[in-house]
Amino acid sequence: MRGPFVRVVVALACTAAFLLQVVTSEEDTRVQDVGKRADKLTAAAFSLEEKIDARLDPKRIRKAGSLKARVDALAEPTCEEDNYQCGGNDPQCISNLLVCDGETDCRNGEDEKHCVVPLKKGDRFVGDKVFDYCGLLQPEHIIVTINSITTSAFFKSHPKLSATLHIQVDRDDDERDVIIRTGGFYSFATHEILFKTPDTDNHYLVGHFDGYNFDQFVGNTVKVGSGETCARYIYKRQH
Repeated sequence: MRGPFVRVVVALACTAAFLLQVVTSEEDTRVQDVGKRADKLTAAAFSLEEKIDARLDPKRIRKAGSLKARVDALAEPTCEEDNYQCGGNDPQCISNLLVCDGETDCRNGEDEKHCVVPLKKGDRFVGDKVFDYCGLLQPEHIIVTINSITTSAFFKSHPKLSATLHIQVDRDDDERDVIIRTGGFYSFATHEILFKTPDTDNHYLVGHFDGYNFDQFVGNTVKVGSGETCARYIYKRQH
């Protein structure tokens, strides 16, 4: 009699364990879905703030920028996209490609005054997540390490960069490190760095310095094609 009874108990225990596993899996999925929705709401809030800022100046005011950068932006006239504001009392606008190209194009010479790349080989920036719904990884931290900086004699306005992206995934269901070696450039006109991602990934990373504090930048992961920002991290230089 004990044999069948034991088998029944074991069967019931296995069934209970299976059901518990299913419920746990469904709960994990719900938690992940809630996390993604929260990140999208956060992204929407930042997008709304940027649209409000854009009404004041669509080119220069940036989230997490310094107060001085915002005041300067309000004080200056607006140039079209991909153009540089010469600043001061001169409303002249020139192409971003002419900034720090070795020849003075602004009447006040502003385009050739600040032409030192604010990065050096070995610089390391640690990014903390603001929101991220780009893909499956959704790391809490991304580390950007600058490997090299090269300035071409024919394209001085955009020095080439090579870097390593260290993506740290630390979740209950996924814990790993992903290393990506990538290339990009720095723009003197916009104080931005842009890194390409592997061909299998339809995203690129745009990092924006506010022009005054080069120990921190706002890094947006942008979808190729739509231009949608699906992730944002605040990167700080590690000394």
